[in-house]
Amino acid sequence: MVTSIIAWGDSILKGVVSGGDSKRFDITEKDSLSQACAALGIELANKSVFGSWMTKTRRTQDRSLRNGASAQIGIIESGTNDSDYDWSAVSANPDGERLQRCPLEEFTRLMEEAVSVARQNKITPVIMIPTPLVPEWWFNNICIGNDEAAIVRFINKKYLQDQDCAASQNDPQDQKRAAAMRLYQNQELFSLKAAAIARSLGVQIVDIRSEFLAHPNYKTLMCLDGVHPNQAGYDFMAEIWKRELPKFKLEF
Repeated sequence: MVTSIIAWGDSILKGVVSGGDSKRFDITEKDSLSQACAALGIELANKSVFGSWMTKTRRTQDRSLRNGASAQIGIIESGTNDSDYDWSAVSANPDGERLQRCPLEEFTRLMEEAVSVARQNKITPVIMIPTPLVPEWWFNNICIGNDEAAIVRFINKKYLQDQDCAASQNDPQDQKRAAAMRLYQNQELFSLKAAAIARSLGVQIVDIRSEFLAHPNYKTLMCLDGVHPNQAGYDFMAEIWKRELPKFKLEF
């Protein structure tokens, strides 16, 4: 029986909500894990950090363990910020070479390391697959205060073949839609990698992403920024946690 959980994740596990302006955020008191753990009588230490990606999440994990943190289950969640770019830098110079916050190879190494560190500390790891983006909303959000045309140029140059853009090169809206979908695919790739890591290492998962995508209209569960769940989304996630947490098998 699970009685204690520690979580290492980003703003999605933290419970961040946004009004759609990338500079305005709040944290709900009714985040998904808090709701579920309160309902199930499980002690929760949520070490999730707004804006975190696996590089930072690993540092958070190490710091919390050095400070004596302990739990039966350790939930690890990342992938969304990892797949992202510094859009201010892209806007200023769309032809420059840019790396994702945590490129996929590094993300893989650090996620595997996080699993290993949890097990070394007698904590059963569980990987959460994060919520999907709403591509057009997310694209609009990253363009706030930035040069939209420069961002489209960067994404098209980096990811889309010339022939893919040829038919729509005179249609800015088509290029914008293609760029937004590429960002969605990037985040999906990291989510798929997280699931593959879990399978290869025998780690239990909670696939929040699939649950959202199975919803009749998952946009109704998302903030206007296209990346964070809204309160209805966190309530939806809480029900998934309530169902899944009692199923976790302890390794130690």
